[in-house]
Amino acid sequence: VTQCIEAIEFRGLKSSGIYRISGNSASIQKLRYKVDREEHVNLKDQEYDINMLTGFMKLFLRELPEPVIPFNQYPIVEKAIREHESGRHDETVPTLKKVVQNLPEPNRSTFKYIILHLVRVANDEENQMDEHNLSIIFGPSLLGNHPDHANLLVDLPIQNKAIDLIICNYKTIFR
Repeated sequence: VTQCIEAIEFRGLKSSGIYRISGNSASIQKLRYKVDREEHVNLKDQEYDINMLTGFMKLFLRELPEPVIPFNQYPIVEKAIREHESGRHDETVPTLKKVVQNLPEPNRSTFKYIILHLVRVANDEENQMDEHNLSIIFGPSLLGNHPDHANLLVDLPIQNKAIDLIICNYKTIFR
């Protein structure tokens, strides 16, 4: 994750539609194969364009056996977002902060690194990717679908809103 984000930021965050435009699927799979076999790859090499790198990052997160925010935290996030949507906003960010604080250390540090990257992406107006657009892309990957639900129509708005709020309130959540 670190190498991929560093390479994406090395290429620049100004690429219009960063994370929205898909990279070449065959190239992404070839890179995945190299990484899975622990071959040395320099993601800053010219052969890896920005869309390939962002596609690889999304694929990696999507294929984790458990999302960065584990399934056992999903009910807490879901409850906070449902309350937020019903107008009770005062506890949403503190609840999301508590969820993040309770993550296992590897998950918490990875999540923080990803969110701070997404904040930098959102702050660059040239790429046309604001917090909402990024949350649509990363909500399902970072929160995943709770195995007990398996209802995308129910889960997607919750995942998107949670990640949107975390990106927008990153200073409070990671303080």
